[in-house]
Amino acid sequence: MIKTKDFIIRTIEYNDIEYIHSLNNSDFRGEYQEFQFESKKSLLKQFEADGLCSDLFQMLIVEKDNQIIGLVYISFVRLGLANIGLVICEKQRAKNLGTQITSTIIDYLFNNYNLKRIQADTDINNIAAQKVLEKADFKKEGIMKSYRYHHGRYNDSVLYAITR
Repeated sequence: MIKTKDFIIRTIEYNDIEYIHSLNNSDFRGEYQEFQFESKKSLLKQFEADGLCSDLFQMLIVEKDNQIIGLVYISFVRLGLANIGLVICEKQRAKNLGTQITSTIIDYLFNNYNLKRIQADTDINNIAAQKVLEKADFKKEGIMKSYRYHHGRYNDSVLYAITR
């Protein structure tokens, strides 16, 4: 668990599964995130296998004032490289929390894993997410053409990375 003065980042617990499943909808994901249905049974099976926190993938909860406000996704791609993603509930956006959470995750990853590079990508039109990444010291590396499929079409993404 990581505690800051503004939020907590923690692993998922069994009693979170119902709520996490309820977040798997297009409203929570917003206009720039992919959305595919996932059954609660499938989510529970993944949780029972590894707590959604394995050597390859971690899904973490972000809490503020005892309320879940977001999810962090970490994929360990190969030795030295991780991808991160963050989804914050709409009411908590535009409060600088995205940058604080991203910076906290960067510190956690670089201090606890043998990583050389952390990368993230976002829809080319998601200016808010791009600002979050830039404020967290990520550098824009390029455009990935037709990289994400959401809302019925392929969309370009911007690739960002931070190295140490």
